[in-house]
Amino acid sequence: MQLIDLATISKKHFHFFVEKCNQTYRSGHALAYYRDLIAMHRQSRSLETLIDNDQFLIITYRTLEEWDMNKRRAKLAPFQDFKKSVITYKEQLLKLYTYKLYDDIYDDLSTIKPISEIIFSNLNVMLSNRKIVGVSKALHFLLPDLIMPIDSKYTMMAFYGYNKYSNSTKKEFETFWDIISSTYDIAGRLKLSPHDADGVLWKQSIPKLIDNAIIGMWNSDKEEILSLCDSEPSR
Repeated sequence: MQLIDLATISKKHFHFFVEKCNQTYRSGHALAYYRDLIAMHRQSRSLETLIDNDQFLIITYRTLEEWDMNKRRAKLAPFQDFKKSVITYKEQLLKLYTYKLYDDIYDDLSTIKPISEIIFSNLNVMLSNRKIVGVSKALHFLLPDLIMPIDSKYTMMAFYGYNKYSNSTKKEFETFWDIISSTYDIAGRLKLSPHDADGVLWKQSIPKLIDNAIIGMWNSDKEEILSLCDSEPSR
């Protein structure tokens, strides 16, 4: 069993770990900027309007910094380069914005895979070689109801049991798409809806809830996890 299966084996497990994330995960500017970003999405409901708003792009970039994309070996592209890149791929981003992870209007995500690959491969987010972490976070900020942020510490370990790494953009996209497709399956299996994302602290969207469950699982004691599993009725 992969760790992601443990975090999402039932809605009871899922919400336990989501709440654990809310109780234990970092706050401060990392949370404040992120909540401001999502609030702009909810108030506008138009990605085109947001992309045309310098303040939105500044907050997006600042949130990337607060989410450690300009620390240690990670290096963000300059803001103006990032901004130009987002504007360049605005048309493709607007197409993806109409899709939500919880929508039941399509059987899978294959229809948007080619567009996603173009954006993933060309969006100018990072100067450092690895793209998947920085680009997935940027795409989550731009498409919060479709794309889950991916990191090395939590996500990769939950899905693969190790920090899956490649210098190839094509292979990185394959990993990215594998994870995003899995989140779509999780959202459908658990019947997640916008009502589950009540806006409290980190609970801002369905993709972020799945990310929160992964974080919460990693921040739970072994005894808590065993107790949760013991209380689950046998099938």
